[in-house]
Amino acid sequence: MKTAFLILKSPLEQDPTHIMKRFASADDASVVLVEDGVFQALSPDAADRLGKAAHEILVSRQDIEARGFDPSKLKAGRAVGYDEIVDLIMERTERTVTV
Repeated sequence: MKTAFLILKSPLEQDPTHIMKRFASADDASVVLVEDGVFQALSPDAADRLGKAAHEILVSRQDIEARGFDPSKLKAGRAVGYDEIVDLIMERTERTVTV
């Protein structure tokens, strides 16, 4: 089952990969990083863990920029707008898990 994992917290607060692995294989998992969750893609260690736990990582461009970072600094995933995040959640996955 294709699953989108909506991650809201920084890697200092949480490592979401343990939960992700319980609900979906890497081939079926997509990650959406919003709010402080964008720091997961800016931290080399956290980005590496997410890259192994999911086949796709989308990072909210608005949330990266709101925190003073440039999307070119991402260690994993790609910066996207809310339209692509909504498309992933509503059209390309069967369930969403907020972590």
